[in-house]
Amino acid sequence: MEKTEILRKIKETEQKIEEEIRSAEEEKKRKIFSAKEEARMILEDANKEAERIKKEILEKARSEIEREKNRIREERYAQINKTIARGESKIDAVVEELYAEFVRSIENV
Repeated sequence: MEKTEILRKIKETEQKIEEEIRSAEEEKKRKIFSAKEEARMILEDANKEAERIKKEILEKARSEIEREKNRIREERYAQINKTIARGESKIDAVVEELYAEFVRSIENV
């Protein structure tokens, strides 16, 4: 083989290697871009899921708070009504007692 032929083959081999290196670097860039895009989508999906879970938890908490508030309100209304009923049941006795006291005070005058 001649010297020029050897040099030509070396040059061709160098060019092929350079092309393969460029191609590999381009493939590397595409894979990095693809991986970053996939990671972005995963994060976006995770954020959406976290937001959905947050809303669900808040709705449940609000519902529980509302139920507890209503339970306490009903409990207090029951206590108030019980107190009113007790007071109303004693009105007649108090009126009778006041009337009797009034009559006694008039009789003693």
